[in-house]
Amino acid sequence: MTILKDSPGAGHFILSEANGYRSRQRMTVGLAQTLLAGQVLGKLTTGGDYVKLAPAASDGSQTVAGIAFDDYVTTTEKVDGVSFERDGEVTLDKLVWPAGITDVQKTAAVAALAAKGVLARV
Repeated sequence: MTILKDSPGAGHFILSEANGYRSRQRMTVGLAQTLLAGQVLGKLTTGGDYVKLAPAASDGSQTVAGIAFDDYVTTTEKVDGVSFERDGEVTLDKLVWPAGITDVQKTAAVAALAAKGVLARV
């Protein structure tokens, strides 16, 4: 039996964001994804779907695109969602990282978020 770990809730990782939800972006969650709010995301170059960050990949998912705003689960159909992508601050300890990510990869991902205007605070 698969156990789904629920996150503390939508946007729980956000410290501050731009007015009018400008920090958020509509997205399409790719197939076979279980994303928790706070999950660091990549964006596939083919199709533009958002998926879990995969630093060792070469399909676009290795590049930080944003952070999942809420929990999303897909199986055989994609779902619409929201990502947190610009002009805001997040709590570093509340971000969800892929299994096996190294400290070097995590540091690079935090720098990529900062380049997008999302600052991860301790």
